Amino acid sequence: MKFDAGFAYSFLTPLLPLNLLNFTMYNPGNHTFYRLYGFPIAHSASPSFHNHIFNQLGGNKDYSLFSTSKIIPEMLEEIRNESFGGSSVTMPIKTAIIPYLDGLEPESEASGVVNTIVKVSSPDGPKLIGTNTDILGIQNALLNQLRSQHQGLSISSRALYPKGVGAGAIIGGGATTRSAVYALTKLGLHPIYLVNRASDEVKAVQDAYPGLVQAGSLIHLDHPDKVEDLLAQPDSPRILMIVGAIPAIPPVTKAERMVYTVASALLTLPYHPPPMDTLTKDSLPFPAKRLFLEMAYKPRITPMLKVAMAHGWDGIDGTNAVVEQGFAQQRMWLRGDASADIGSDPAILGPFIEQKARNLIAKMGDVLVKEVEFDKATSIEPAPTPKK
Repeated sequence: MKFDAGFAYSFLTPLLPLNLLNFTMYNPGNHTFYRLYGFPIAHSASPSFHNHIFNQLGGNKDYSLFSTSKIIPEMLEEIRNESFGGSSVTMPIKTAIIPYLDGLEPESEASGVVNTIVKVSSPDGPKLIGTNTDILGIQNALLNQLRSQHQGLSISSRALYPKGVGAGAIIGGGATTRSAVYALTKLGLHPIYLVNRASDEVKAVQDAYPGLVQAGSLIHLDHPDKVEDLLAQPDSPRILMIVGAIPAIPPVTKAERMVYTVASALLTLPYHPPPMDTLTKDSLPFPAKRLFLEMAYKPRITPMLKVAMAHGWDGIDGTNAVVEQGFAQQRMWLRGDASADIGSDPAILGPFIEQKARNLIAKMGDVLVKEVEFDKATSIEPAPTPKK
């Protein structure tokens, strides 16, 4: 199913069948093992992060790796096992897993990918529900930085900007860009501008969100002149937040350099916050410094993040989004609820556990892979796609 919202919070309506909307919390003690499925994954820091939190919470729970490039029978046996508690899913099976699940949250319906499986109770037994916590990673990393700028305010995870007071931009393409579109739109930003060298990638993002295209959002910026014409005029939308979603490598080709040129034109736009009377008491506040979230994090201060901070933007390195999506997964697994509200509730883990996990990631270097990683799907046919 494609996401077809007109604007902002209109896409918050659940897309699951009615019988999957009345789940209760489902986390009995026999749910002991959690996994990361994908390939290659030996370099992942997820086991250290999630096992650290499980150890803080207590109980006999363990998170480990299952290296597979396909959906194979052994994997399906695991996720249907009584002791299975939930999982992370990464490339190359984030889309392939969808037919094998019992339902999807709107975040996965919109983006077309699943990176998290949550075991949820229902009257006729547990269901495996897929969602995309990368969206919450982006959204909550931006909200946390906004909170740090406005420490006297209580900013809800449901708060957003009123229509027409702020816009957003994304530098990049692919699945991360689709997730960022959903996150920025959920914050009430409109239009969303896409900086990308490849028009076919932009078209793929636009095709995933036809409602936003019809509403005049998702505008391709492929030249600095467009930035000047669309965003540098007295009545132009004001860019409040940008998400960077390109690899952290220096540009080489002309097309790659043009991305940096267009991005620099965006980053040098003067910042004049809209009048305060355009906000309501429940809306998000305007950032004191505009926010730039960089999704790449190797190195943590990427070339694009350096450019953004040099132009006065409040830079957020990509580990913040990684941590936030990990917290979302933990909250959902613990509550047996794949909803965005549960994934964004900091009270579930509490500030002490969350801060210790943040400290762990802040101090952690790259995971060193000492042995050759074996793909369990080698010489194995994918599991048959279930008929629905």
